[in-house]
Amino acid sequence: MNQYHIYEAIGRGKCSTVYKGRKKKTIEYFAIKSVEKSQKSKLLQEVKILHTLDHQNILKFYWWYETSAHLWLVLEYCVGGNLMTLLDQDRQLPEESIHDLGWDLVRALLFLHSKGIIYCDLKPSNILLDENGRTKLCDFGLARKLSDISQTSSSSLPQAKRGTPCYMAPELFEDGGVHSYASDFWALGCVLYECYAGRPPFVGREFTQLVKSILSDPIPPLPGTPSRPFVNLINSLLIKDPAERIQWPELCGHAFWRNKLNLVSLPPQPAFANMVEQYAKPCLSVRNGDKSSENRTPKSRQKDVKGASKQDENSVVGSKTHGTPVKSTPGGRRTQSKVSGRGVDEKQKDPSGATRGVNLLRLSRIAKQNLQRENEKENYRRAGVC
Repeated sequence: MNQYHIYEAIGRGKCSTVYKGRKKKTIEYFAIKSVEKSQKSKLLQEVKILHTLDHQNILKFYWWYETSAHLWLVLEYCVGGNLMTLLDQDRQLPEESIHDLGWDLVRALLFLHSKGIIYCDLKPSNILLDENGRTKLCDFGLARKLSDISQTSSSSLPQAKRGTPCYMAPELFEDGGVHSYASDFWALGCVLYECYAGRPPFVGREFTQLVKSILSDPIPPLPGTPSRPFVNLINSLLIKDPAERIQWPELCGHAFWRNKLNLVSLPPQPAFANMVEQYAKPCLSVRNGDKSSENRTPKSRQKDVKGASKQDENSVVGSKTHGTPVKSTPGGRRTQSKVSGRGVDEKQKDPSGATRGVNLLRLSRIAKQNLQRENEKENYRRAGVC
């Protein structure tokens, strides 16, 4: 690190600090990230991925060093800071700005997915802005290769390695749930929603409440008068069932974009396919109240990807809970809205049938455990134990 002048800190994480730096005897500026040595395995994983990536919407990686006390990454310097800081200052962005930001994010995700990489941690603080307002993804510490996901499911990972709860897809809270193209799409929907509304779509005062909202609450309506293509995009990205969520062909040609993005070859997702197959078994569908195929949406959604919706897609009844999530355990489930490209088809499920199987398995077990504990307490009370 003797080759660089280190200036002020421009960002801080739990185990890292990012400084503005300049290479000596040059006018080249860099972002220099100092990481605690306890995070060496995570950093090496990040370096392993970063050095293979070269895209205008992904932060450039130059080199890394090891000193006696720290590990150092030399990265591209973005003078615009991160999206979280921008939202803290302006709270909400106009749809025009969200279009440009979203277009960059979609191009970055398409590039990563074409390389067999799932980003896994899309959120405002991981989105940087250069001097031209171009967005760049940074921090690949949680990124995973599809080949690794097929060997280890996301549900076997500790919570800290699955992502940031407010932006995590419903399936990632379930047994057997895995990171996939679809989970990155959910996070994209959360980020775009937050840019427009000033807060993530699903929040909770406690971790339990947050998870319950993500799993069961309908999408809160966007404030103001958003365009129908934008509402349709948000609703398509935030479909709770990953098998029904928008897919790459539809996203590339969605009506919200001014131009159609050319689809590239994408590697298969064996772990995701296994997850969908597991939860699509007939016994699980009947068990969770899915009595017909009319609730499935891909065909109807594909018909209207490039056109305007005829229905008021912003008519979903939303949750108005605000707060900051803290760790606890998942809770129960209430209702779920089904969304298609033709608009919102809100179906209030019977509480006893609840919603789709991919979202219910863990919560049904927890409900049974809670009932069993309540019965045990009642027995103790009657026996005079408590």
